[in-house]
Amino acid sequence: MIRNAASAVTGATVGSLIGMYVIQASMGKLFIKDEARRRRYYIENITRYAKLALKTMNFEIETVGAEGKFGAGRNYLIVSNHMSYIDILCLSSVHSSMFVTSKDMGENFFLGTLAELGGSVFVERRHRGQIERDLTEISEALRQGFDVVLYPEGTSTNGETVLPFKKSLLMAAVEAGVDVLPMTIKYTHVNGEPFSRANADRVCWYGDMDFAPHLLGLFGVKSMRVKLEFLEPIRVTKDSTRQELAEKAHSAILANYTDAGPQSKSSEPA
Repeated sequence: MIRNAASAVTGATVGSLIGMYVIQASMGKLFIKDEARRRRYYIENITRYAKLALKTMNFEIETVGAEGKFGAGRNYLIVSNHMSYIDILCLSSVHSSMFVTSKDMGENFFLGTLAELGGSVFVERRHRGQIERDLTEISEALRQGFDVVLYPEGTSTNGETVLPFKKSLLMAAVEAGVDVLPMTIKYTHVNGEPFSRANADRVCWYGDMDFAPHLLGLFGVKSMRVKLEFLEPIRVTKDSTRQELAEKAHSAILANYTDAGPQSKSSEPA
């Protein structure tokens, strides 16, 4: 009973924060006409509310390797493994970023609205003929100075491994002339217990899982520890290829992620 009451309070508080986030972001949509300024407003807004939401849910975020990588006019195409919608809140809470997500996600009224008001770039993964348009939009965001986050696995996973990377959108870094920054996200502890197959589904959202039941279950989690580790940037030149960037990024992320625990397995990049 007490646990259910605590979960209800957490859910109500997060629900209120979502409402406030939507209202504040909508004000920017109404009154900021310049697209780049509006997107900057969006991603700064999501950072504020991500911090509050994760604090409400007792998430403890540890960052490693960020020192000296950001600021001073530098920005990156950040590539990371991907396990849940919560990944976005975790990174946003420590570093304001723009995220690449799929148009089919954008077609979901609730999640799509939140993503749009967070400044996301929507790409069409279902039709390869749209790749050039998607590359142009991501490259333009990078040229405007945004850190853009790409999940090149193309889907979220149960945390067992890092799937092979889809390569095409990595060329946005070449077109924009920015380096690729590999990053890993590791959910290290759930309710004080090490992350494992037994508790992975408390945070991982993948496959055909329904969103609402998963979110309600997440409100019942008493604590979560998360580690975000920024790895060494991958130098990008005009001669860099998507195969080269995918292999280097995947190898770095997979090698780092396998330190997360016995649940991780090996996988070869595409």
